[in-house]
Amino acid sequence: MKKVGYILVMASLVTVSATADVHSRNNKQSISYRAQEMFPKDFSNAKNASWSRDGEFNEVSFEQNKVPLKAFYDWNGDLIGTTQKMDYNELPPATRQNIEKQYKKYTVDRVILYNDNDQNLNNLYPLLPEESNVNYFVSLKKEDSPNMVILKIDPDGIVSFFEDRR
Repeated sequence: MKKVGYILVMASLVTVSATADVHSRNNKQSISYRAQEMFPKDFSNAKNASWSRDGEFNEVSFEQNKVPLKAFYDWNGDLIGTTQKMDYNELPPATRQNIEKQYKKYTVDRVILYNDNDQNLNNLYPLLPEESNVNYFVSLKKEDSPNMVILKIDPDGIVSFFEDRR
């Protein structure tokens, strides 16, 4: 999934409990009924689901096989992708060395694995070339600065700059 999908990875959304008429605190939009209907079909073993909406996407936080996950759905109930937190040490050693060499004055804030739903691959930006449906994102903080750098790591361990957040 392209940049809009990747932005979901870094978004910090407020979640509220799921009910048939759940509303986001931020913009009072309803959670898509179709997304709520599709979720148990996509994640049959999910537990502790909690829904929110950010204006464009429905987000559900849940556990599957004791692993905390987030899934993102569009208004039509199509699964866009999932995210899960990862440990920095789970990245390949060469990738970590590359990050540590290029970003010496930064510390790792968090690592997220983003798994694009391959059935919807390229659905947000269909004119761009396809890329892998699994990527890692590492957010780095610089000492004495509120700024954050976000790096994208592809499945081959190649690190690229993704975004500078202020």
